[in-house]
Amino acid sequence: MMTLDILICSIDKGIVRVQDVLLEPREGVRYVVSYQYTDARYLDLIPASVKGREDVSLFLYKGRGLSANRNLALDKATADLVMYADDDARLLDDTPDRAIAPFVADEELDVAFFQASTYTGRPLKSYPEKGFRISRREQDYGISALEMVCRRRRVQGKVRFDERFGLGTRFLTCGEEEVWLDDALRAGLRMAYIPQKLVETSTMLKSAELYSSAGVMRSRGAIMYYRYGSAAFFSCFRLALSSWREGRCGFWMMFTHLIEGIRYVKQTPRQGV
Repeated sequence: MMTLDILICSIDKGIVRVQDVLLEPREGVRYVVSYQYTDARYLDLIPASVKGREDVSLFLYKGRGLSANRNLALDKATADLVMYADDDARLLDDTPDRAIAPFVADEELDVAFFQASTYTGRPLKSYPEKGFRISRREQDYGISALEMVCRRRRVQGKVRFDERFGLGTRFLTCGEEEVWLDDALRAGLRMAYIPQKLVETSTMLKSAELYSSAGVMRSRGAIMYYRYGSAAFFSCFRLALSSWREGRCGFWMMFTHLIEGIRYVKQTPRQGV
């Protein structure tokens, strides 16, 4: 029987929601809760229902940063498969079965990406209707961590989230999933998109904030440099120019933040490796 670890990442007050993520206990499914706290007073909020479950392993870390939290959770995983869930996730009764099925059917599969929706059933993004193998970056398809199920031995200690990016950081506030996918492609992982819903969430995608959030603009510039090197400067110029022409934001505001992201990722050593 194939086993599954569900990696739940939480911080501070979010720990009270973790009990709502857990399904009824079942054989072969365990939960790894990685709890970041910024002050010891938050430790009093840990629900007894989380502490008392035999299928839940709780790990405490003082700090912040979602990418770091995901890496910490992955380090503690031991099952055949792992999937990520934040403390606002809502699992379906058959989520474990859906997560495991593609890996039983295909022993060569390393990573499967599914679909997610809001609590009301609205798709989190515009998803392709048909499944496909992922062997390169698709312009009209991007991944999210909560859609992802991985064969643990293929990613643990090999493909990790870049801790310079993501929620909880001060400068590059998103983009960690895009960098993760780039690293996974470079590592030659065999990946596929599965057109089935795996989880529900209240999270909204930060990509919609590209023209209004300095952190998202900086992240975009950093991602371009991570992918293309020095050619990213020209790509940033074109993006800022098109944003201005379309009336979405000012040229210099966009271009300045994009270049700040490039400068940051060049000067700041990668963490989480």
